[in-house]
Amino acid sequence: MMKKGSEQIYEALKKRIVAGHYTAGTQLKESHLAQDMGVSRTPVRVALKRLIEDGLAVAEGGRGVFVARWTRWDIEEMFRLRIRLEPFAARLAAERMDPKMLEKLKQCNDQMARAIDAMGEDSGAINAIQAANSTFHHLLLDAAGSQRLRMMLETMIDMPIITRSFFLYDQEDLRRSLQHHKDLLMALSLKQGDLAEQIMSVHLLMASQRFMSRRMDSL
Repeated sequence: MMKKGSEQIYEALKKRIVAGHYTAGTQLKESHLAQDMGVSRTPVRVALKRLIEDGLAVAEGGRGVFVARWTRWDIEEMFRLRIRLEPFAARLAAERMDPKMLEKLKQCNDQMARAIDAMGEDSGAINAIQAANSTFHHLLLDAAGSQRLRMMLETMIDMPIITRSFFLYDQEDLRRSLQHHKDLLMALSLKQGDLAEQIMSVHLLMASQRFMSRRMDSL
């Protein structure tokens, strides 16, 4: 039960950090979190250790645990790691793809397309775009069937600074990103691992450059 409890606390805290409920630099106090969630401090302590390992929190000696702040180097490192790992996941997914997973991925693209079209009219459009994008990348990890890749990539896909970056993009940026998803879906449907790997590399390289340029423009 303790393991299950810490897993539930970890997932809840991870979602709060990704959603921006806890901003960068916020202290995560064991006692307060335990009281808030109605559990003992032990599963909270285990969950905080995992958040630190994931890079979502940092332990500052003698001061406690805090939600991680992101430097330019942190962002560049995260993109570099994804660019090296996620294209391989796309290759594996292409080799192991089945019709049901293809349909799920297509549904993500359709949801993303509708949300992009609704920008300017629907205040929730950006959140819907981000959610569809995240689901697409997580489904691709599912299709790859590699637990090691999942452990390395899963948290990077949902890093708070990246998920919130969708608010920096305009419709044209997002349509280009969606086109990459559609191209990738074609490669997956043909079970072309080389092509899927190359498309994912381009997709992430473009995302990296777009993010850094838009981030600098917003400063």
